[in-house]
Amino acid sequence: MMQRLSFLLILFAAFFAGACSSIQSGKYVLLSNNIGPGELSKKYNIPERKLVEANKDRPFVRGQWIFIPQEKGVLRAFQINEEAPPQVDINSYGKKFLWPVPSAHAVSSNYGGRWGRKHEGIDIPASQGTPFLAVDDGIVIYSGRGIRAYGNLTVLAHKDGFFSVYAHAKKNYTQKGQKVFRGQVLGLVGRTGRATGPHLHFELRKESRALNPLDLLARN
Repeated sequence: MMQRLSFLLILFAAFFAGACSSIQSGKYVLLSNNIGPGELSKKYNIPERKLVEANKDRPFVRGQWIFIPQEKGVLRAFQINEEAPPQVDINSYGKKFLWPVPSAHAVSSNYGGRWGRKHEGIDIPASQGTPFLAVDDGIVIYSGRGIRAYGNLTVLAHKDGFFSVYAHAKKNYTQKGQKVFRGQVLGLVGRTGRATGPHLHFELRKESRALNPLDLLARN
């Protein structure tokens, strides 16, 4: 479990890699209006040149995700041996995320202790080939089979430091770097990786902290 978790945390951090070989620390922000790199660089107190280099081919317009490189940010939050991140006030967010499998509402395995170790998400059983959806707008930071136990895996980054994880898919319809929208089909339920039957393994994280998805998912 720790090895799988380490891979997943490294995967999140890798999203923030720049053009150079080293990983950049920082965060993504969603622009609510058209704002130039000069004004944005002043707001976040970073050189304009650095901001432009980190966002090649991204227009600074409303609705665009822009990477803000900085000393402290998401990468520091994902250092596995560092002090645990602060507690998250779940109640302040409400049921903000969409249920990922509209045609299946049962949960076969809950968040928490399972078989003597922590289960970082929930398992939603569904027929093979059932579509699953993005729980909110975001960017695909991973789509592939690089983490064996998870099978076909999609990971999305959302605003406010949230990440969603979708595992064991029969097929992914996503590509790394793709912008997706709430309710968009990401793939088909399957049993790839370490799975005893067809289901979607789903996780929600606030930065490095795993959350109980049932606290934040709307089940209607």
